[in-house]
Amino acid sequence: SSARAEGTASQTMEALNAMTAADAADAFVKCCGSPEFGRRMAAARPFSSFDDVLAASRKVWYDCPVAEWELAFKAHPRIGDVSKLKEKFASTANWCEGEQSAAQASMDDATINELAEWNKRYEEKFGRVFLICASGKPANVILAALKERYPNEQDVELRNAADEQQKITEIRLEKLRADLTAKL
Repeated sequence: SSARAEGTASQTMEALNAMTAADAADAFVKCCGSPEFGRRMAAARPFSSFDDVLAASRKVWYDCPVAEWELAFKAHPRIGDVSKLKEKFASTANWCEGEQSAAQASMDDATINELAEWNKRYEEKFGRVFLICASGKPANVILAALKERYPNEQDVELRNAADEQQKITEIRLEKLRADLTAKL
């Protein structure tokens, strides 16, 4: 029933709001990769609804300094690099892997090699991994987006990466909500 769903949603927000500042900051860092984002989101509580969480995440993210954006970008493995993903990001590996599952499933050797080559070019030009919200996107779509964004100027690409990071963060905030709800 919708009353029960509303009750559960309310309990989920209560659980999030009741966390210590440090635990909430850690949970939010897990969603984004930026320590400042985590601290600011923890400080923005209490939240009355999940929509409030999402709205706050957008404001907080775009208000964070570029250095924090770069930290968040560094928290991402290269698209398709599952072994690095598992080793470097143990705490978020299952979330990342799910986000990249469509890309993983649609990769053949030629696509893997081309994606690796373009990832390398992108990293050399921009100094960061290519960031895209990969959820539901097959490898060929990701590769096409990488090639399309490669000619961009640094400032344009920084904003593109920030926008993609926010999409990823929102997906991970949904996963945080699901984890909190499952513990009720």
